[in-house]
Amino acid sequence: MPWLKHSASMPDVRIATRGSDLALAQTRWVAERLETSWPGLTTEIVEISTTGDIDRTSPVAALTEMGAFVRSVQHAVLDGRADLAVHSCKDLPVSGPEGLGQWYPQRVEPWDVLCGATLDGLGDGARVGTGSPRRTAQLEAMRPDLRVVPIRGNVGTRLSLIGSGVDAVVLAEAGLRRLGLADAIDHRFGLDEMVPAPAQAAICVEAMEGSEAARLVGLIDDAGVRREIEAERLLLAETGAGCRSALGGLAEVARGGFRMTSFVRDDAGARRAVVEADSSAALVEAMRAELRL
Repeated sequence: MPWLKHSASMPDVRIATRGSDLALAQTRWVAERLETSWPGLTTEIVEISTTGDIDRTSPVAALTEMGAFVRSVQHAVLDGRADLAVHSCKDLPVSGPEGLGQWYPQRVEPWDVLCGATLDGLGDGARVGTGSPRRTAQLEAMRPDLRVVPIRGNVGTRLSLIGSGVDAVVLAEAGLRRLGLADAIDHRFGLDEMVPAPAQAAICVEAMEGSEAARLVGLIDDAGVRREIEAERLLLAETGAGCRSALGGLAEVARGGFRMTSFVRDDAGARRAVVEADSSAALVEAMRAELRL
């Protein structure tokens, strides 16, 4: 593939990512899919330090909203250090740098889970760790007796807090499964208990629009995942909600159209709704009306 060669000694495709265990696991999966889709292709993973990795004190929700975990990775593609960038899709702000296109090759289990105890097994006043306002709001609705403790860090760091600061932590099932840590799950929150974050459990790959690398990653794009993610991210864009907002949204392709379940808690209180529509735009419009957003 001469159009991707940078020099005789360099790989075909350089893929930028954060250096966390989860980010690397997701990026290795993308690299393997690309190499399988185009036999003979070679890849190189380029680890990038991000503002979110360096800043160990700010709340994780605030850092995610401003793109602290993705901007440096995106810039590696923009300035030519990499051909592709791989992200956890829920970390991406709805507005990004001009010129970058997005592809969605995989979404696995989108659910939130409890590690350290079952929900019923937590005693009155038990301490549960999470850095997410969305998870906090829904936990408090289910179990107002629980004490929510703000935490941050990678998956391993959060798990290590169990028994030494908190009794349990809320994490994304997808991350645990991608790291081979599914045995740590004690309770899976159903959709009636906890609505996931928009785009949770999806991998996003970015490339310069119109580039040969973009055409390559298009080979592994999943059209069904794309429809779900674009609807959920449209909800974020249309409501102006970010990670610091207690907003959840999960879209499903159903009977040729869409079905979305959403939750929000704001100054008007907590609300949830389920709507169906023929298009993502109509879906989001109906959801905004139901939630009064």
